[in-house]
Amino acid sequence: MPHLSERSIFFEAIDLNDPHERRAYLDQACGGDAELRASVDALLQAHEAPDHALDRPPVEVPKIDFPHHIGSKIGPYRLMEQIGEGGFGLVFVAQQEHPVRRKVALKIVKPGTGTKEVLARFEAERQAVAMMDHPNIAKVFDAGVTDDGRPYFVMELVRGVPISEFADAHQMPIRDRLELFKNVCTAVHHAHQKGVIHRDIKPSNVMVTLHDDRPVVKVIDFGVAKAIGQSLTDKTIYTRFFSMIGTPLYMSPEQAEMSGLDVDTRSDIYSLGVLLYQLLVGETPFDRERLDSAGLDEMRRIIREEDPPRPSQRLTTLNARMTTVSNARRLDVKRLTSTLRGDLDWIVMKALEKDRNRRYDSAAAMANDISRHLTEQPIQARPPTLSYQLLKFARRQRVAIATFSLVALAMMIGTGASIWQMRVAYHERDLKEVALREATQAKRDVERFAAVVTEANSLVASAQTHAGSGRWKAAMDDYDRAIELQRNYDLPWIGRAQFFTRLNMWEEAANDYAHALSLGAATDTPQWWGVVALFTLTDHMQAANELCLQLNRQIALHKPIEQWEFVRTCAACRDCMSDQSLRDLAAWTRTELAKPEPPPQWDDGPRPPDRRRHPGFLFEPEGRPLRPPPERMPSDFSRSDFTGPNDGDTDWVGPEPSGSNPRDPGAFDSDQPPPPRSNRTGPPRSPHELPRNVRQYIAGLVHLRIGEHERAIELLEQARDDRSWPASWIVDAPMAIALHATNRADDAADALARSRQSIGEVTAMLSDERNPATKPPWFDFVEFFAFYTEASELIEGTTPIDVPSLEEIRSPVLMQLR
Repeated sequence: MPHLSERSIFFEAIDLNDPHERRAYLDQACGGDAELRASVDALLQAHEAPDHALDRPPVEVPKIDFPHHIGSKIGPYRLMEQIGEGGFGLVFVAQQEHPVRRKVALKIVKPGTGTKEVLARFEAERQAVAMMDHPNIAKVFDAGVTDDGRPYFVMELVRGVPISEFADAHQMPIRDRLELFKNVCTAVHHAHQKGVIHRDIKPSNVMVTLHDDRPVVKVIDFGVAKAIGQSLTDKTIYTRFFSMIGTPLYMSPEQAEMSGLDVDTRSDIYSLGVLLYQLLVGETPFDRERLDSAGLDEMRRIIREEDPPRPSQRLTTLNARMTTVSNARRLDVKRLTSTLRGDLDWIVMKALEKDRNRRYDSAAAMANDISRHLTEQPIQARPPTLSYQLLKFARRQRVAIATFSLVALAMMIGTGASIWQMRVAYHERDLKEVALREATQAKRDVERFAAVVTEANSLVASAQTHAGSGRWKAAMDDYDRAIELQRNYDLPWIGRAQFFTRLNMWEEAANDYAHALSLGAATDTPQWWGVVALFTLTDHMQAANELCLQLNRQIALHKPIEQWEFVRTCAACRDCMSDQSLRDLAAWTRTELAKPEPPPQWDDGPRPPDRRRHPGFLFEPEGRPLRPPPERMPSDFSRSDFTGPNDGDTDWVGPEPSGSNPRDPGAFDSDQPPPPRSNRTGPPRSPHELPRNVRQYIAGLVHLRIGEHERAIELLEQARDDRSWPASWIVDAPMAIALHATNRADDAADALARSRQSIGEVTAMLSDERNPATKPPWFDFVEFFAFYTEASELIEGTTPIDVPSLEEIRSPVLMQLR
């Protein structure tokens, strides 16, 4: 039959006895395909034509309307309901009235199909099942003929489910599946000893029911069984030349051959191999859809000629179903594949051999090989190599081998100890000399290391001096030599990273900070303020997460939060800090903002306000630039290390004061020199005495990160509206993010537009070396570009193209370093 559609429609149509129903079905199935309809009609006519004498009923059997039999009696059995239907038989649940009262399964020939061939097959099935007596084969209680001449037999009512469905529903592991399958093999072997071949072994004919919570296998439906070397009935059983007995997915090659080759018990061995394959893998060896879509000849060719993949290989083709299959066997995918690879592959493939002479001789032999596998013994299906036999022996005798190994190990240890004690006496005198040599060498190593560290520190100090004087090439050379001397010492890396930030070489700075972080540098110092934003802008997210992990740890250990710059660093990265840490930081900001504002006190009286403001630079309310201690001054710590020279001020620890170097971005104007330390009337300003607008901006960032967007908007607006720090170019981007989160799309777009308008001004300010005294600290720029990028991606859904590249920002400096 050339097409699947013809075959499928034909077999469906022959099951419809009512001409009207059959005609309606054909109209629907064939549709407007006249050629297909003509082909199917020709097949139906050939099927119904009484061309052979054996196709005519031996007696005229009256047509009986089947539904009238529900509730009627056949002998002592009352029909309750239909539970199954085969090619020529119907199965009912029946109530036996006497001599015992019980429910049984009653199988009877279909009405209107009582040809001589069908009656002979049915009688063969009845006699075949009656001959067998095995706990895993459904028992036959009775047999007879109805009043209208149709044979029936009564057997045990098996209320169960197919073995494959039962195993998957109960998530049976591989070992339990194999134990269950062994019972199927013993049942089939019993049938073979009685001279019966099942010829249609498949999951629906191997039912599993529970007896006292224990699964019991029942093999049913010997309807296509064939006598082995004898006739089960004196009637002739005629098998048409072009018919195949069995189900194609489970059919042996000799069954698909449809030649004169006789079918023997090894055909059932092949079907058992397919059943075991499905229990292990969840699929049959050949794909069901492929066989269904193939024509009859192609389907027979596949079964006869193509070798299916091994079970362990078939697992890799399941794709999305692989996880479901492995879960149903309580193993992960890798464990399941390794479990099937080896013995189970060999057992299944031996049962599926195309040449039946290479299969197992019997179902019992297959069951025995499975038992050997379960007891770690060599199986017959695998070639008995020496390494394989040794491996199996080791697994079987693991206790004895472990005991022997421990005894042998103890003896070896004892012997070794004796030899060692003997040799100790000879080497004791040498140990002192060796120890002396090692101590001398260690001393030299320590002295050499101390000299290298001293030289590296000197180079770092020299580099800081050169950087403070604007000799950038000399500073770069000193940092490079210090790193070359001590590559595992984090101080030179941090120093060079700060030097790079001063020169707008942010990619290089991020690389050095990341390397210092990998060396275990302490991150709770001012040198690391703003580095999270730097990592975010330069796409060093792994380093950003690692740094934030350490910041999280400091907060989780309840270390006191003392610097606003520390809080600002934590808020720079989205999704890097934990929610609890951000809530703690937000609570701290609220507490600090609630404190009264202490005015700065100078003993020489108030100074006139400085009107020359610059965004990002910190001013006191009356206009005087703030000068907190260097270790907490964000505009200085990024420009030099904290081990540089002093300016002679006895209480100044850190880099050279900003006012002493005209190129220092933190330098003061000549007409507004900072007061000498001795003129201060109070202690230096504490870190939480930053200008209120700066603190409001930082608090707004923290509330933005914890999702309190309304509070963030309020704080950011207060920071932006305070004209003592005109930093709107910093505030606009986080303001746009907060407005977007509150569904104020127009306001968010306006804020983003204002931030975009500032890019040119910010870029020019960044590269301007003519007025370094009012230039904001480097992390103001980094934070601006990072938040602007984040806002653009969130609101407009794309990465902005107007942000200057890192190469463009640092290019003016690179010329001076050559």
